[in-house]
Amino acid sequence: MDNVFKFLNGFFKGLSGLIMTVLGLGVATEILFGPASFFGIAVIDNVMGVINGLGSAGFAGLLGVCVLFNLLTSK
Repeated sequence: MDNVFKFLNGFFKGLSGLIMTVLGLGVATEILFGPASFFGIAVIDNVMGVINGLGSAGFAGLLGVCVLFNLLTSK
């Protein structure tokens, strides 16, 4: 059972690393080539929408940001 948890933990860490890499690539291509240049998706607008949504949520948004930060920086 411990091996299953280690496998799933490694899988999700790798998946989140891949998602963050693709997100960074999307932001960079949108800065270089203009809006909707990354598969027709406005990456920066979507990121700003998430940030604005968390910012207007008050304490729950702050708590959500803390949880996301903890998940992305824990090793």
